[in-house]
Amino acid sequence: MIECAGLTKGFGEAPVLEDLTLKVAPGEALGLAGPAGAGKSVALRLFMGLMRPDAGSASIAGLDCFAQRKAVHKHAAFAQAAPALDARAHAEDYIGFVRRYAGGFSAKRAAAFEERMGFAAVGHIRRMGPEDRKKLGLLAAFALERDALLLDEPFTSLSPMARAALAGLVRDEAEGGRAVLMTAHALDDARRACTHIGIIRKGKLVVSQSAEAMRHVRQKVYHVTFASANEAAGFAREWEDAVELIGARALVAVPASPQAFIRTLARYEVVDLTGGREEGEEGFLRFHGDELT
Repeated sequence: MIECAGLTKGFGEAPVLEDLTLKVAPGEALGLAGPAGAGKSVALRLFMGLMRPDAGSASIAGLDCFAQRKAVHKHAAFAQAAPALDARAHAEDYIGFVRRYAGGFSAKRAAAFEERMGFAAVGHIRRMGPEDRKKLGLLAAFALERDALLLDEPFTSLSPMARAALAGLVRDEAEGGRAVLMTAHALDDARRACTHIGIIRKGKLVVSQSAEAMRHVRQKVYHVTFASANEAAGFAREWEDAVELIGARALVAVPASPQAFIRTLARYEVVDLTGGREEGEEGFLRFHGDELT
């Protein structure tokens, strides 16, 4: 239902998204997790035809996401990270606009969303707090009868109770036969809501596996201090994967046995080595150089 191959987009010389390839079938929910600036939101905008890719292809329901974007919008519902809401309008006006111009609006689905999320789409938007504005934008997407659901950072601005409710709604959408593609800054949100997890780092998909498998991952993270920055750079070129360099120091994530890692290090002058097991959110965020929000 949702598919891309070699999808690439850049602004200036450096690509923001590079060679992204993924598939989301009906009944699946794929959560793209990663730090801010990793390229997650750009991927969703490309799928909605809001920008032209530099290379590669993206399709929803077999339709080219840019060339056939008007047709794609009849198959996919999209919730932006920050919904575009007119502060002068009322919530009822916004829902009325969606009903008239998007098509396929289901009052039954809207009511179910409001009940699960503890929210009523009424009142002046200007008087709404960030959480209710977020819920209003999400409601507009969940209420549409579509084959695919794309959600950009849907958990931001939500309370812990609302986040738990939303995770249940996303799971229900997938179980009901929709294909769901969402982005998340926090790995835990993606794990709770999705059947599959993809981790994006610096525009590249570096991990893709089932959410169940991700729950059991114990990623070893090592901090290595080399004798010089040149030694560190040489190691990074040889090791290639999952290395973050800061001068003569390297942060290395090793998801399996450390034997190959140790043999590679033996070819370099190492001043200090520390490391151990780090699980879940802490290990993920430390490796990706971001902080929990």
